[in-house]
Amino acid sequence: MNMATQHYDIFISGATSSVEDWQRAMSARKAELPKLNQEQKEVARKMGISEEEFARGVMVTQYGENRQRERGQSLGRRIEEILSGLGEPYRLEAVIREGVKLRWVARIITPHEVKNIAIEQELADNIIDSSTVQDLDLLRRLILESLNRKDLIGNLQ
Repeated sequence: MNMATQHYDIFISGATSSVEDWQRAMSARKAELPKLNQEQKEVARKMGISEEEFARGVMVTQYGENRQRERGQSLGRRIEEILSGLGEPYRLEAVIREGVKLRWVARIITPHEVKNIAIEQELADNIIDSSTVQDLDLLRRLILESLNRKDLIGNLQ
């Protein structure tokens, strides 16, 4: 992550792990597994599973969070592109993944207030994975309407 170019934070809650995350963690060498702290060792003991098995679960979570963080960076770059064309000081402060609610939230500082804009996961996934003109237009419309900048929507074509 290049902090010099990224001016916003990314927060992940309710990170979901993929099948690929599980496969990577299950095939990882023992030496690659994260070291457990005392609390984690105690949880593993209480759950009746080995420390190795618990460490693989921790690794799955780390893989999922890292993947979501990369996706948040990609979405954030697209949002910053939209904000850069507004002419006033709008700044993306954070991109938040609310996994339980199946959405991302863009926290934008405007000249007058802070706005939290919900972006449904399907739109976010489309923006991140394929960035079609239509999806970028939908994101731009959502951002501009949420920022009360409908005056700029006509300039989208």
